[in-house]
Amino acid sequence: MEKKNEEINLAQCFEILLKHSWVLMAFVLLGLLGAVLVNTFMRPAYQSTALLMINQEQAGKIETNPYTSFSSAEDYYRTQYKLLESRNLLQRVYDKMDLNQYDEFKNPYGWKKLLKSLKVVPVLRSRLVQVSVTAYDRHLSAEIANEIADTFVADNVKNRISMGADVIRALESTERSRDDQELLNSMPQVVNSDFIKNLKLQEAQLLNKQAQYSAKYTQKHPEVISLNKQLAAVQNKIALETKRLVQSIKIELSGQFSGNNIRVVDAAVAAESPVRPRKLLNLLIGMSAGGLLGLGFVFVLSYLDQTIQNAEDLEKKLRVAFLGFVPKEKTKKNEPEYAFMTKEGHFLLAENVRNIRTMLAFTLTKTPHAPILITSALQGEGKSHLSTNLAVALAQTGKKTLLIDGDLRRSRLHKAFHLSPDKGLSNLWVKEGEKAQYSYNVQAVPDVENLFVMTAGQRPPNPAELLNSARLADLIAWAEKNYDQVLVDCPAIVPVSDTLLWGRYIPRAVFVLKQGQTHAHLAAAAMDKLNKAGIEILGAVLGHFQPKAMSYSKYGYYKKSYQYYQTDEKE
Repeated sequence: MEKKNEEINLAQCFEILLKHSWVLMAFVLLGLLGAVLVNTFMRPAYQSTALLMINQEQAGKIETNPYTSFSSAEDYYRTQYKLLESRNLLQRVYDKMDLNQYDEFKNPYGWKKLLKSLKVVPVLRSRLVQVSVTAYDRHLSAEIANEIADTFVADNVKNRISMGADVIRALESTERSRDDQELLNSMPQVVNSDFIKNLKLQEAQLLNKQAQYSAKYTQKHPEVISLNKQLAAVQNKIALETKRLVQSIKIELSGQFSGNNIRVVDAAVAAESPVRPRKLLNLLIGMSAGGLLGLGFVFVLSYLDQTIQNAEDLEKKLRVAFLGFVPKEKTKKNEPEYAFMTKEGHFLLAENVRNIRTMLAFTLTKTPHAPILITSALQGEGKSHLSTNLAVALAQTGKKTLLIDGDLRRSRLHKAFHLSPDKGLSNLWVKEGEKAQYSYNVQAVPDVENLFVMTAGQRPPNPAELLNSARLADLIAWAEKNYDQVLVDCPAIVPVSDTLLWGRYIPRAVFVLKQGQTHAHLAAAAMDKLNKAGIEILGAVLGHFQPKAMSYSKYGYYKKSYQYYQTDEKE
């Protein structure tokens, strides 16, 4: 059951989009126009890129633990990327190139503008990094990118040389104090030397013997003197070997610090085409943004729309039974508007009107021959069209049907059936005998058997006064006696009160609303007038119904084709 409800909601959304498709297209076109204007008036900007290679620095990492490093490779490279964007570097480039003379980099905070135009992008899974600069001048963008790259490389060389000198001085200073000597002895190159390890072992053994002899002999004992000489010789060898290793480290570091681990692989060149505006992307963004705004606007319109769109709206907003649709179909030039009811074949309008006829039969099970009023809230909602076709449908069942044009102000049934307007309802109030007779003012419809029409006749000067007379009650009584079914096409409720006057003798009505046009509040007000007048609303009909290419509701499945109609009564 939940799945079916979901499908219905999707269908409703699709119908909303179809209804407001012009709004959606207007927003898309506006977005497209905005993108064209951006492409036209945006100043072209060019981007030039220099390519750098950054190798992880090895020199100067004096490790105290052979199994750990001074910093991870990830930290090192992130540091280099940040240095490329540092204020110190950019400010020096800004000053050196005198970028203040260019409007796009003009002070105040010119280096921040330079930073905004700078883009540092590492090449994935490599030691390469792209340094890109965007500027209005293609040659200037290349010059700035190259200057940033060259300055960064030069700073790295300078820093390495300075750091190498500091490390070498630190190594030399270890020979001047006991603490520094101990630090030097803890260096990995010294600790891991096999020769020094053996000397250290000999030193330990001699120190152990020295402790034993000191407990037995005096310092002047020959064994003690000999042992001290051996210990001094071993310690001297350790000092000499340590000094040799220090010299070796000095030479190694001097060579490492004199090199450079960063270099320019490709210098930036002037770009041939601008990077901004990206015309195709702007067009796509403009259309997409316009479409999204249009969708939002359409659904806001739908949310705010209080017109009656479908059967669900009738039941939710007006709480009235739904009788059916009257599709909007055009007849040929010389055909009457009920032509689809008399043609052979299955037509959407004919099938829907017959469905309304059936629904009314179910509604009037206790009084199947009771006369019915057909009205609406406003003019032009399709009540006369329904009256015409419903009268034909009732006559086709074999019922002797009388259709009365109860609108003495704006009559139109004589045009719909091509009948004379000289005979009709308004004649009932004249004083001439034959002309005032009921049967005289009823005309048979030639091409529809069992159908008779009383047109409105000539328009009287005082319609309300005529309808407010006892003559109207006699007419209804006569009609019920002589015909199986009586329909009265009444005026709209909101402009005049004529329908309420008819309702004193025919207390039941069918209410017609124009799909997508009749406002719910207006329809509710009109129906409230009927209820207060004691007129029962049998149900509502949606007139001028326009099925889309394919639409669906719980009341049926419609396809826009005169030759196709199918209802699905399964819930």
